[in-house]
Amino acid sequence: MSYKTVADSSQLKFAEKLVILNDRAVGMLTRIYNMKKACADPKSQPQFLNDKTLESAISYIVKRFPVIDIKRNSTVYSSINDMKGNIIKKLSLYYYTFVDLLDLKDAILQLFTAMDANQCRLNINQNLDLTTSFLNLVVNFCSLMILLSRVEDRKTVLGLYAAAYDILHTGSETSFPRLGQMIVDYEQPFKKLSEDLGLSYRVISSALESLKETYFRRNISAEQQRDSAMISLTANPRHMLYAAQTNTIACEYMSLDTMDRWIIFGVSLCHRLLSDPSLLQLFQKAMQHSLAVRLFRDETIFSFSMILTVLEPLKNQNKLLNELKEINILAIQTCGHLHAHRRHFLRMALKELYLLLVDEPGLLGPKILFVWMGLSMARDEIQWLLRHYDVWQQLLLQYSPANKKAIQKSGLQNIVVDKFLPELLYYLTEIRNLVLKNSNLISSYYIEYIAGYDAPLLTELSQRFSGGSGLSEYEQLLIHSCIQSLANISDGIDSRGVHLDWFRFQALTSIGRSTFKLQVHANFAVAMNTALFHLKHIGNGLNDLLRETSDLSIYCFYPRIFDLHLRNCLDFPLQSRFSITFAHICAHFNSPLHELCPEENDTIIEKVCADGQQLVLSTEPRACANMFALEFQGKNEMKMPGFESIRQSGQPISSNDSNNLYLGELCQSLATTKELNISGHIFVPREFLFHQLEKYLNTSLLRYIHPNNEQQQQQPLECPRRPSEMLAFLSAQLNALQHLDIFYNFDLTRLFNDTLLQQSQREDAQGNETLAEIYSKWYLEVLLRKASTCHLLYSEHMQSFVNNPSSDIPVNNNNLSTQLFRAERFTDPRELRSLSQIIGPFGIKFMEEKLVWHIASQITELFKIVREHNEQLHIARVNYDKPEKLKEIVTSLSTSLDSPSGSGHKNEKRSTNTAHGISPLDSMLQRVIIIGEICAFRDMLFSALNDVLKQRAPFLINSLSSLINSPLDELQKINIGEACAASGFKLDVDLALANAIKQQANTNGLDDPNEHYKISCLLIVFIAISLPHLALNPQSCYKASLSVTKNNSHTIPLAVNTITGALFFLHQRGDTAERMHEFLAVFSKLF
Repeated sequence: MSYKTVADSSQLKFAEKLVILNDRAVGMLTRIYNMKKACADPKSQPQFLNDKTLESAISYIVKRFPVIDIKRNSTVYSSINDMKGNIIKKLSLYYYTFVDLLDLKDAILQLFTAMDANQCRLNINQNLDLTTSFLNLVVNFCSLMILLSRVEDRKTVLGLYAAAYDILHTGSETSFPRLGQMIVDYEQPFKKLSEDLGLSYRVISSALESLKETYFRRNISAEQQRDSAMISLTANPRHMLYAAQTNTIACEYMSLDTMDRWIIFGVSLCHRLLSDPSLLQLFQKAMQHSLAVRLFRDETIFSFSMILTVLEPLKNQNKLLNELKEINILAIQTCGHLHAHRRHFLRMALKELYLLLVDEPGLLGPKILFVWMGLSMARDEIQWLLRHYDVWQQLLLQYSPANKKAIQKSGLQNIVVDKFLPELLYYLTEIRNLVLKNSNLISSYYIEYIAGYDAPLLTELSQRFSGGSGLSEYEQLLIHSCIQSLANISDGIDSRGVHLDWFRFQALTSIGRSTFKLQVHANFAVAMNTALFHLKHIGNGLNDLLRETSDLSIYCFYPRIFDLHLRNCLDFPLQSRFSITFAHICAHFNSPLHELCPEENDTIIEKVCADGQQLVLSTEPRACANMFALEFQGKNEMKMPGFESIRQSGQPISSNDSNNLYLGELCQSLATTKELNISGHIFVPREFLFHQLEKYLNTSLLRYIHPNNEQQQQQPLECPRRPSEMLAFLSAQLNALQHLDIFYNFDLTRLFNDTLLQQSQREDAQGNETLAEIYSKWYLEVLLRKASTCHLLYSEHMQSFVNNPSSDIPVNNNNLSTQLFRAERFTDPRELRSLSQIIGPFGIKFMEEKLVWHIASQITELFKIVREHNEQLHIARVNYDKPEKLKEIVTSLSTSLDSPSGSGHKNEKRSTNTAHGISPLDSMLQRVIIIGEICAFRDMLFSALNDVLKQRAPFLINSLSSLINSPLDELQKINIGEACAASGFKLDVDLALANAIKQQANTNGLDDPNEHYKISCLLIVFIAISLPHLALNPQSCYKASLSVTKNNSHTIPLAVNTITGALFFLHQRGDTAERMHEFLAVFSKLF
């Protein structure tokens, strides 16, 4: 390709073209990379590639590619004709991506030819931007064409589209002939690339020659790095406050991985350079350092295989090939150990650097170069490890293809496994975060430094060649613009213009016919490069430096290795404290995105979410709980609690010790980070842990309360664990979390307050049942139901329900069916106090509301019975002083059989002798006894709650008790009834019951106050005339040892007092005492 020189050098636009083409090349690499992945995956590849109707056409296209002759072979292409529109629609994106690649290739080769024709002189120490941009473009171009040759079915895709386009438009697509030729030419990419780059060998040679000094100084062993104190701030304490300065300041933190790619691609594909001894030495050093070279992301190529493919077809290269083979074998033997020692050195060096900078963040100003050097060196070692992890076994086969035992004996198999890698990652991310945290400090330092030193120095140097230096007017304008921008530096400056102007100046003065020789004025070039390096620390340039030196987005394309490293970190107690660094790495995953491939955004974000979820699952408290739950296997003898603490010396480490250590390391890992910024979302580990612990605590309580977790859905009313057991479990959880709180403070008080408050409501925050709801259901629908059938008896002496000696009740658990249910195990004062501690006053109030509702339902049913026998009860009330008349009415009510009226409470059926019906009198007594049982249980709850509150809040309870016992009238005491009920104090009038009775009366149409009052009076009369009937029942026999009757009739006084207090307070007539006198009068006349 010929190229004519341009008279005006400013029209060459080398700087602009290098910037644009490099960016375009990276974007095209992204698109080709995704196309390669899509074609290799059966799920995402174009559907036509597997279409059986197109098999013959596809095979013919591939065989004859790039010739597409529709007219002569119309039968072969007939199947394409049927779906030509769909093929063009689906494959157009693939086709025009290749067209864009063709245009990019032509533009790059044209630029290379132009730079060679204009005799560009490259030197990384002087025209830094021009040299690095050129070498980057060479590597990107080579990577692009090699990656193109790896795209499967590229001929099929292009051939199908071209054939369909030809059929549809009766003419071939204009770009296809050149495009097809490019695909054929780069079928063997190394040969074609050697031809393309051979014309530019002078430019490449000059660039690589200038790299030797920097590369040999940087590519040294760990021992040499340690001796030279490359990133140690304490090696020369006298100069600690002086700004770090070198003549090649931008090369000091340049990536070794990048330089390896420049050298290996440049020399391998421009093999004429191997005749230069100095470049040959440089190439051999690079081969010993990197056995596999990165093409793009996770795509790699073996450096020796590439040079072997280039040199084998050439003559008289056997000696060189043998030397390179020996170097390759030596590199396989030594390369892994070299990098392992470097990682060990960098762990210690970065730790020292981090601790010093945390203590003295002001050193980030003058010594920021040491930070970039350390970050760059660490990132290079991490990338080397990732790049060689999957291909290491293939490389070992080159070392000893037929002798696997020799490989095992050499110890090289596990050289790419580094258990201490998380520590290196941790200090890298922490230093990176430290730089971001102190960005304002760094920016302020360099604003003053540039304005006070760099700008005056550049002004002085520029004045030396302002006269007869040979600078054109445009070049003088560029220099003047740069110096003026530096002199007027401010915090909000956009430095891109200054960088581009200096880049333009480098390009203009590096061509052969330029009268200004930059190498003659090397001091000015060094000063300008140094000033622009300082300028990068102001504004957004700091983020670019961080991305350049410490970006770990490469992990995004090695998900299996990322997962493996995280698991190894969590499984290794000494490194688990550094596991949080993997969450920091997820924040880097959006940096590889490019605007030429916008469809990749969703994929990257999905991977970020997946990695974040994996981190959450690996570090949540359940992982620690599983370790605490480990048991010693193979030992049948029972281990008593605390046995692990019994030992003769402190040397043996028990499982509990190791688990505590593991827990502490994980907590320390979380404690090092306040927040993570991932893809625009802020993640706070402390708050996340708090919410996860809250969710875990709620779930564990619900899981533990049911002895049979598997049958929880089938038996919702199975016997739960006793409240004392639940309290012990809750205390154990508290002890464990207190132990966790020692390592990681996460507001344990708020956690338990929030959790227990949720457990006192009907539902928790997740919509699940709570302990209050479960215990309320069980006590009301199971325990009190057994009491209503006389299986359980209320013992005032025992202050609990006890089993009826004449009946045995099995537990409602399949696993415990042989055990007998003991009511006192759930209702004695200790259990109810435990229940009060678990669900608190709110939970007790919730249970009381349910109890009150059931009492009100029973009273409503009693009203129905009274209304049915209104006349008889009215006669009894009028004739209360006529015993004979009363006995007739009692006989009438006890002999007439009625169908059981509706009930609001399902616990009303009793074991009586009536088979098909029950008398109104018996029904009345049964319902009153049920009310008495519920009242007795409620009184026990109040007493237990009061006992707990006396211990927890004695001042409050004593104050309320004094108020209740003070000489206040009854109405004033009733006004504080809500507070009394919440504190476990019982008043003569139950305000909650009165409100419930009123609400149900309005619902059932009994809203006339006079009618309601009349029925209330008759109800008291009915209860009075029914009581003598109990004397005839043998179950009413009183057992003094327990203070019980076998039919719980001794609870009737509780019921009567509760009913009369609520009913007659409701009517506000102040005649409660009179109604009780009437009750006693009617009752006494029947004896």
